Amino acid sequence: MAQGKGNFGAAKKSAGSQKKKAVRQKKKVSKGWKTHAAKGRKAQSARAEAETSKAINRKNEAFVSAKAISAGDKLFLTDIKESGKKELADQSAAKRKREGKSTKVSDRLKDQLRKLGREV
Repeated sequence: MAQGKGNFGAAKKSAGSQKKKAVRQKKKVSKGWKTHAAKGRKAQSARAEAETSKAINRKNEAFVSAKAISAGDKLFLTDIKESGKKELADQSAAKRKREGKSTKVSDRLKDQLRKLGREV
């Protein structure tokens, strides 16, 4: 038998393997997060979790900007500056409210008795 260089080429792929390959390629995510979007109950809980994170971030941003404004720093982003001023005002109002109220139990009870009309 002749043992020359026989260039036969690559083996032909079956139609089934071609279809499977196409399906695998379709399932593979090419951009963005490498996961599928959640559906149903998990999507709802993920959405709630994202909203909670956003609310926490907004609160932290307001708190930090309030600290910066109270320290006398200059902020050029007006939305952050306004939220900082609002947060600072809220904090000072809460502080005034705490300082105005009586903190001892006996004082609070005396105030309630006065409201009821009994003299203490």
